[in-house]
Amino acid sequence: MDVETSLSWRGPYWYAGRRPRRTSVGDDPEDLDVSLHDMFARGNALPTALPAAIVVDIAGFDDTERGPFFSWLLNEIAKLPCEVPFYVLTSSEDVLPEDLPATAIIDRVVPDDVLIMLICIHQRAILRSEEAQLRRRVFGRIPGFGTAPHHSGTSSLMVVGLSGRFLEWQDASDDKVEVVGAFDGNMAVEFMSQRAFDAVVVDAPFDDAIDYMQQIRRDSRFAGLPVLAVCEREEDFVLLFRNGASDVLAGENRKETLSRRLKAAIWFGKRRRLADRVLAESHVWLRQQVNHGGLGVEDYTNYLESCSNALAVRSLDLWEMRLQPENFGLTVSSDFNLEEINATLLSVADATSRDEDLVCLVRDFGPVAVLKNEAGTERLQKRINSILSHTVL
Repeated sequence: MDVETSLSWRGPYWYAGRRPRRTSVGDDPEDLDVSLHDMFARGNALPTALPAAIVVDIAGFDDTERGPFFSWLLNEIAKLPCEVPFYVLTSSEDVLPEDLPATAIIDRVVPDDVLIMLICIHQRAILRSEEAQLRRRVFGRIPGFGTAPHHSGTSSLMVVGLSGRFLEWQDASDDKVEVVGAFDGNMAVEFMSQRAFDAVVVDAPFDDAIDYMQQIRRDSRFAGLPVLAVCEREEDFVLLFRNGASDVLAGENRKETLSRRLKAAIWFGKRRRLADRVLAESHVWLRQQVNHGGLGVEDYTNYLESCSNALAVRSLDLWEMRLQPENFGLTVSSDFNLEEINATLLSVADATSRDEDLVCLVRDFGPVAVLKNEAGTERLQKRINSILSHTVL
């Protein structure tokens, strides 16, 4: 799994039936968390503080209460100023409401530490998706750019294993989603390198399932894909989660429930893939702007303002680093020397920052790195200083 171990933004948890367990001293106090069940029962308005995540265990509501509760909750979610991860915890026999806009629908046996890790992963995925949309809006579409094979194609589901249930997976999937089968992990990775897949189902005995998931997760191209693992034995539930499963499917699932869990996983996978595609294209395009004197100041300023405003909604700051030679004790002796220094600084910043960070040459400003957190600036500063201390420019 594309592991994240820290929250992109903090805040209270909105929960019903399952309260995410805080794992670090830096987390917000638990007394800020909001019991959705209590608020719904009392008819109280929810607080205005942006939640870190929303977690609802559907088992806490009977059939007559479930519909009104989710209608109320979705109305409250619509009032939020931005998107937050929304989880529905369920089991194979639960009846799920239709058209739940959940980030993920997963089995309630998910361990606390895995649930927190998923929240971290999905927070970052939301920020990546918003960054991709922002770059498209500010910089426009980039004509003439091809895409990597694993980013190209229509929504597809990969099924790995020889369980004989392939037709059931086809039946449970949306008609617009193509379902492709692979005998084992090697074949799955080979297929996935040739075209886009938005989610994977591993339907194999436990030992094989662990091996297949690890093969998929070891490839950086697929580390963020939702992977659903079929589980036959109750004692294997937690182990599958801890070995890379985004969700575990146990026993006989209702067709409608299974379909909604698959739909949520595929939707998230597709969204992540499209964000990856835009970020990869913009990264190449921004590097090419070096040959044209750099990104225009107006475009850069518009980007800074839009990105800063979007982050402020989550009480996050934007960190701009001007990578000018003098900031690192370097002396420029000629235009050629300046180009060489700028190329080195951009290269180091590229290698140290994340895809969703903006690293580019800006006309009249020089190299810049726009990062989403202060820790990133400290890491980049140390990395540049370390490399420059061993490099002759």
